[in-house]
Amino acid sequence: MVKAILGYDIMPGMAVEEYEKWLREIHVPDLKKIPGLRKIVFNTVRRIVQGETTFYRIAELHYDDMQSFENAMKWRQENPVSEEQSPKGKTDFKFYVICETEEVIV
Repeated sequence: MVKAILGYDIMPGMAVEEYEKWLREIHVPDLKKIPGLRKIVFNTVRRIVQGETTFYRIAELHYDDMQSFENAMKWRQENPVSEEQSPKGKTDFKFYVICETEEVIV
């Protein structure tokens, strides 16, 4: 499995309620159109245990493999969302990384 993992804050001046409404009603439906995207996980940060960096949320976009991710990125370039629907001006991205995932069940 491959995951795109994104850490972000909400842009200053945007209310949490307004952000969550946009996320659920506009952004998630747009994400659901991406071929090869298998699952979306939202991890809302409640507390920092170690370190200084803060995030509102860390999101995960799950794909079967790297080729599925590459195909999805190509599709997104060919099918961009409007600026109004995009995260621009709403989401303050701190990082966006691609990870190969190994799960250990304990």
